[in-house]
Amino acid sequence: MIPDLDLGMIENNGERQFYEAASGLPADYTVLYSYKFCMQGLSDSTPETGEIDFVIVHPALGYAAIEVKQGEIAYFNGVWQEWKTGTYVQMSKDPVAQAEKAMYAILDRYKEVTRRQSFPLKIRYAVSFPECTRMEGALPSHLSADSVILAGDLDNIEEKLGRLFGGKAAGRQLEATQTLIDRVLAPSFKVFARLEEQIRLFEFRAKRALTEEQERILDETELDYRKVFLGAAGTGKTFVAMEKARRLAAAGRRVFFTCFNRNLADYLRQNLPSSVTIGNFHDHLIDVFECAGRPCTVPAEGDERRVFYEETLPALGFEYYAGSPDEARFDSIIVDEGQDFRESWFICLESMLRGDGEFYIFADLNQNLFGSHGDCLKRMLVSKHRLTRNLRNAETISTWISPFVHDGHLSPVIRGGIPVVQHACDSAAEERKLIEKEVGRLVSQGIQPGRILILSPNRQENGCLAGVKKIKEWPLADFKNAGPNTVRFATIRSFKGLEADIVFLIGLREGTRSCTEADIYVGGSRGRYILHVFYERDNPPHSLRLR
Repeated sequence: MIPDLDLGMIENNGERQFYEAASGLPADYTVLYSYKFCMQGLSDSTPETGEIDFVIVHPALGYAAIEVKQGEIAYFNGVWQEWKTGTYVQMSKDPVAQAEKAMYAILDRYKEVTRRQSFPLKIRYAVSFPECTRMEGALPSHLSADSVILAGDLDNIEEKLGRLFGGKAAGRQLEATQTLIDRVLAPSFKVFARLEEQIRLFEFRAKRALTEEQERILDETELDYRKVFLGAAGTGKTFVAMEKARRLAAAGRRVFFTCFNRNLADYLRQNLPSSVTIGNFHDHLIDVFECAGRPCTVPAEGDERRVFYEETLPALGFEYYAGSPDEARFDSIIVDEGQDFRESWFICLESMLRGDGEFYIFADLNQNLFGSHGDCLKRMLVSKHRLTRNLRNAETISTWISPFVHDGHLSPVIRGGIPVVQHACDSAAEERKLIEKEVGRLVSQGIQPGRILILSPNRQENGCLAGVKKIKEWPLADFKNAGPNTVRFATIRSFKGLEADIVFLIGLREGTRSCTEADIYVGGSRGRYILHVFYERDNPPHSLRLR
């Protein structure tokens, strides 16, 4: 299929039905959709342009140009008519003439590029009326019944094409048909380069908007030394926090930047000055105790481990810093993912800060993955700043995630984008097959595999990609160890706080602890420009049922 489109992107119902039927043809066929051509007109200076809905090519049959019309169609008084508003009206173009003209235009172009006198296989034209089920009356002399494709013919379109071409297939002419596809038909489809260009343009606009927003927010809040920044996914919280850290470090302040997600902490280390102390909250405390000669033992599992991280370690941290001199404390503390922090953790962080120090918290109360709810942030007696402009996601994705935003709202900055596509799957095997198809389609349009991230509520071994090392011919690897030609994989929770150009959100089903509404929101909002959502047809998440 050239171009290989999602059916939802085809607005014309008749063309969509024909495209769906043609996509089921055997691999020997090549189907081109919406082919544009040029023919020389009456004057040498005025070439005539045209378009045909479909061109179908087979290496042992030839090619057929097919014009598709939706609705009820009739032919009388030598004129093609269509049923509109209770009566037949003359069609603006003769569909048979369109198909015939396209057939000869393709032939002329083939002879021009190959400098040959003919095409070695059969050439045909046809019309298709996918919403019509029967014919009555006599056809005009220039049209045979085999050249008219109705709704019933779409159920076995290969058989219908066999009758259109007539007789048995000739010997395969692979060179001729490949030349036809590569040099005549396919070059007119520029979608392959355009998608990559759209992403690069989106990146440029998003970066500029983010920079402007950073400057505005930081300038407006420069005199606030204690503040909570609240914003939904994509509002630039992490990037504003990073720029705040850079400014404070440049001013000679001793800065501690902390978060909950260890992968986010790794990203921060790679992108912030080495003078900024960066770490997961718990890991930092454990390192401090280790350096102070007071190592603590982390329980192996279960409730003891949970209580250690949620209560014991923060209490030990408070006790340690409360008895430490000022030089052991920080001038400035920045917290990202503040919604994941417990109240006792903030108390511990306060003890790590000098009395006149800056304390900034960035949080999204909609990302309640760990049950902390963020109530303590609302009770804090400090000023609060609401971030409302979505600087990460294209408008289509921003609109898709907006229903998940219960605290605050989102206003997309980057307009446009590719529509979000949702795939209902009956089985793990079907889901895996759909993922492979969509990855292949994107890469065929020039997208680098490394732009694609597969996000799942579950680890890879517990989902439809268990044991899979490659998606088609491209390696599949953990996102932390993936190269530019590798499709990346991550769990939703491990990727929280990060982002990717293209996200496949897979394995969604109702009733699992790792697939809550917050998980779907976090996963979907990681996608900057393209988002595909795969869910279990018989058990869809409640939040997707009305979409």
